[in-house]
Amino acid sequence: MASPKPAQMEHEEFLTDLDRMTKRLQEDGLPPQAGAEERQRHLWQQLLSTEATLQSVSEELQTLRTQQANEMKEVESYVAHIRALLEERECLTAEYEKDNEDLRHELHQIRHQQEIQSKEMAEMLSQEDLGEIGLSSPSEQVAYLLVERATLLERLEAAEGKLESHPLAVHTNNGDHQEQIQIVGENLRQQREDMHKTIDHMAKSSSQSPWKKLFGLRRSAQSKHALSPAHSEISRERTERQRLERDLEEASRRLAMAHQDIRRLNNELDAAKNDNQDPCDMMKLQRSKEQNDRLDEENMALRERVRVIESEKKILMDQVAKSNAIKEDLKIKSSESENRVSAVSAQEKDQVHKRCQEAVEDGLVQVRELQRQLQRLRKEQEELEERNEELEALLGEAQNASKEERHRHEGEVEGLHRRIKSLEAELKKQEEKLKNGEEGKATESYLHAHLRDSSQERMALLEARLTEEKEWRKQLELDLTAAQAALKKDKEALQIGERELKKLRLEVGGLRTECQQGKTLIKGLTQVKGEKAVLEEKVAQMERAYSRLQSELEHRDGDQTLGKMMENRLQADQTQQRVDSLNVELGRLRSSHDALREEMASERQKAAELQAELSNAVHLKLEAEGKRERLELEVQRLTKQLQWHQEQLSSAREAVRCSQKAELHTANTGFRPESAEKARVEGLDQLSSLKKEINVLEDKLEEERQLASQHQMALQAQINEAQAHIKSQDSVLSQKAEEAKQMKQDVQRAQSLFTSAEKELRYEKEKSLDLKRHNTLLEQEKLKLGAELKQAQSKLVQLEQKLQTQDGECDRQQQKVRELELQLIRSSTAGSTTASLQEELQAERARLIAADKKVSAGACWTMVPSG
Repeated sequence: MASPKPAQMEHEEFLTDLDRMTKRLQEDGLPPQAGAEERQRHLWQQLLSTEATLQSVSEELQTLRTQQANEMKEVESYVAHIRALLEERECLTAEYEKDNEDLRHELHQIRHQQEIQSKEMAEMLSQEDLGEIGLSSPSEQVAYLLVERATLLERLEAAEGKLESHPLAVHTNNGDHQEQIQIVGENLRQQREDMHKTIDHMAKSSSQSPWKKLFGLRRSAQSKHALSPAHSEISRERTERQRLERDLEEASRRLAMAHQDIRRLNNELDAAKNDNQDPCDMMKLQRSKEQNDRLDEENMALRERVRVIESEKKILMDQVAKSNAIKEDLKIKSSESENRVSAVSAQEKDQVHKRCQEAVEDGLVQVRELQRQLQRLRKEQEELEERNEELEALLGEAQNASKEERHRHEGEVEGLHRRIKSLEAELKKQEEKLKNGEEGKATESYLHAHLRDSSQERMALLEARLTEEKEWRKQLELDLTAAQAALKKDKEALQIGERELKKLRLEVGGLRTECQQGKTLIKGLTQVKGEKAVLEEKVAQMERAYSRLQSELEHRDGDQTLGKMMENRLQADQTQQRVDSLNVELGRLRSSHDALREEMASERQKAAELQAELSNAVHLKLEAEGKRERLELEVQRLTKQLQWHQEQLSSAREAVRCSQKAELHTANTGFRPESAEKARVEGLDQLSSLKKEINVLEDKLEEERQLASQHQMALQAQINEAQAHIKSQDSVLSQKAEEAKQMKQDVQRAQSLFTSAEKELRYEKEKSLDLKRHNTLLEQEKLKLGAELKQAQSKLVQLEQKLQTQDGECDRQQQKVRELELQLIRSSTAGSTTASLQEELQAERARLIAADKKVSAGACWTMVPSG
């Protein structure tokens, strides 16, 4: 009882499969009345299309392999480029460390110099018993020095008042008068030396004090106000000196005439004594007395004139004291009146300093703006790095999903291979069964139809999967291109950052060169100060030599005086040459200032270029953000496609289950011939029973012969049709056998293609594993690069802070240099004015001494005849 149930089940499944086959053929466009040849032709076309698709798939696989090889090469080149970037960054970090060490060393040297200067100030103050002032602030030191200056000026005024109150007794004692004049001159020299010391202390303290600007402004204002009266006073003094010189020359000539007359009269008196006093001698004596009276009157007039000269000398001394009091205010303007070229150079220097200061301030503002822009770029770079990390994570997820899908496809391909093998075994069994008869033919046609349907379904699935894989790979290629573009943009951003770092290095180098130039200027100023001190010493030596010359002029002839005057002129020429050399150095300083101007202009151009590059970087950033949004949309689309692939895989699994059921049905059809034999036996039994019934019912059949004959005619027509149909089916079966052979060959080809596809899939798996490893390595290197970038950024921040401090120090040093230059100019003008005034005073002293000597000699000669 168990055997007929599975047979019925198999028969039902067979009918359902036939229904499905007919439906599928109808869907493909074949009518249900189509013959076997049309169906075989349709199957043949489908096989050809599948072969074409397989060939196209194999070609696409080869192209994908080449693309993967190219991508691997690009990845290797990218890794090499990243390593090169790492090496460059290591070199940059080493250079930054060296720069930091150099800057630290320079800071240490500057601090050491400041300590040395403070120690020198303390030693100088301690030598002058002013150690307590060294502990006070610079402003207090300046105030103390100003108070000392005021007291010294008061002392000078008091000394001059004493000199005015103490009249000079020219007629009493010429030696005492000369000693007093020498004492007063020595006191004046000591006071001048004290003034020079105080001025030097003021210069040193003002170079370190913030009060200098205020005093400098006051002095400049005072100099502007005192310019016109100073010129008028100087011209008046010159006219008075010329007048005094003329009067002294006239007095000296008159004294010489008087001495000659006295000598002549003495000679005449001696001759008269020898001649025993003739009567004419009395007249001569009277005349001589009259001449002596006239000479006495002239001597009195000369004494009065000498007193007037002494009063004028006192007035001149007062004016000299006043000029010393306003000397610091009239340094630059008096030098302009004496030497306009030096004044013009000083004005040009001031203008150059102002321009340099403005250029330096502009450069500092631009550097600060660049630093702000650098900070913005760093923030943007960090954001881009975070976005790149997110994109890489998404790419890794997509790669993992693609690998999982590949594994699934491989499993499905293996299942298809097994299915093909089982179908081949079934085909062999069906060929054996074809020999048994028409039932075998029906089963064979059923199997062919079933195979055709299953092959069509599988080919459709394979085509759908191939199209999906193509689309997926295209999307992956697009994602890879987008990622490569993003990486290129990151590289460009890094290159821009490196260029900006190089430009900042160049700017730092320019600032260092400016610092070095400032140092050289400071050294030049120190040298000029040393030369100034040497010149002052030489001036003092010249004063001493001049005093010696004055003492020697009394004992030597005019020729020696002329030689010494020539020597003095040579010394003056040497000093003039030194002044010219100083002017040359000033011209060199001007050229250096011009070079600094040009450098600042080039720095402004560089800043403009940096701003343009920053605008380009902002534009690139906006483009990167747009591409990031596109990538996010593509990632969403990829997720949707993955879900769709999963649904299709589930549908493919259901199709595989249906195919497995069909295979079970075909396996169960092997029991069909036994049931057919049983049916034949039953049919024979029925025929025997029918014969008996025919014998019984012959009478009835005779009546119905007419109907039977008609029925036979119809049956014969049907039989003829059936025979024709059988012949056509035989031809169709032969064609199907040939097609089955071709199918076997196609199956073998498909097996070979599947084996090659499996090999290729394994190769792709290995490549995917290698890509995973490379991706992991790249991620590690990227993390290292991120850490190194953060370290470099921190170092850059430190360097920027140090640069800001150095800029402040450079500004201070430049201010000091400017103040020192102003002090040099003032000291040079003061030295020139003091030297000219000292020469004039010495000339006046010499003239006064000569006049006093002549007066004393005239008095002596007058006393001799009176005696």
